[in-house]
Amino acid sequence: MMVLTRDLPVRLGTLVFLALLALAGSARAEGTHRIFVSNEKGDALSVLSAKDYSLVADVKMPHRPRGMMFSPDHKRLYVACGGSNLIAVIDVASLKIIDRIPNIPDPETFDLDAAGTHLYVSNEDDAELTVLDLATKQVVGRYKVGLEPEGVLLNHDGSVVYVASEGSNLVHAIALPSGKRTDIPTGTRPRRLALTPDGKQLWVSTELAAQVDVIDTATNRVTDKIDFLPSGMRRADVSPVGLVMDRAGKTAYVTLGRADNVAVVDVASHKVETYLLVGRRPWGITFDRDQKRLFVANGGSDDISIIDVAAHKVLKSVLVGHYPYGIAIDE
Repeated sequence: MMVLTRDLPVRLGTLVFLALLALAGSARAEGTHRIFVSNEKGDALSVLSAKDYSLVADVKMPHRPRGMMFSPDHKRLYVACGGSNLIAVIDVASLKIIDRIPNIPDPETFDLDAAGTHLYVSNEDDAELTVLDLATKQVVGRYKVGLEPEGVLLNHDGSVVYVASEGSNLVHAIALPSGKRTDIPTGTRPRRLALTPDGKQLWVSTELAAQVDVIDTATNRVTDKIDFLPSGMRRADVSPVGLVMDRAGKTAYVTLGRADNVAVVDVASHKVETYLLVGRRPWGITFDRDQKRLFVANGGSDDISIIDVAAHKVLKSVLVGHYPYGIAIDE
């Protein structure tokens, strides 16, 4: 079911035009070389230097900061603060909260369209996906989804938004602008999403199934499952959540939660290549700009792990705040 409060700018041609306009008119400036870590239980962002990983600042936040994304020009950082029912807007240069967008029920994660004008936000307690117009700070669309939605991902041309509903064991494919919803059954508690560069496969981590499900986006059906079991671990300990794929579509990396490892997966064969031992309960994961390093948020040990991608080696761990959830890097 879909309820629209006004027309959404989601026609493909409009999206492409706006994306090109944004790229032409607001080219991304040199980054601040800072790493932002949202600390879910510490109500703060830890800001580190991307050069030596030293602490630059602790930014006090509204309650329960989790998902984060930069604006296309990296001048702003949007942070979902679920305990305060708002999206906080951080000025990246000054590290100040410059805006609060209220009345967003329990936001957890979100995706941002290519033009940087609309956020697609999962509302965990309301079983909804809401669309937020950043210019007006108004919700302009509401889509009913399953229970406890978390992961949100727009496809490459902005014509479909995918939502993972943990409590219903479903991924929803919502066509834009029609709002037609296709429900895709998955393993238990689907969490995060990643698309292959060609858009033909959608990968979804299924936390309590200890798997990643691979969905064919043409048929909206699960066509394969990737199992994880690091040496010495019980299957009950394996709880995959965080999921990223490199730009070449060659290798994917999956955080395994209570198993304290990151799985390295060959995308073409769907085979696990190796496991990398990190901190306790790894959750969020992201690449640096040139994809030479991976950064992993370890909620159980209050630190992040830094991985050399080419060597498949954990270089070091850095203490941050309490219960780190997500990582965003401005380079």
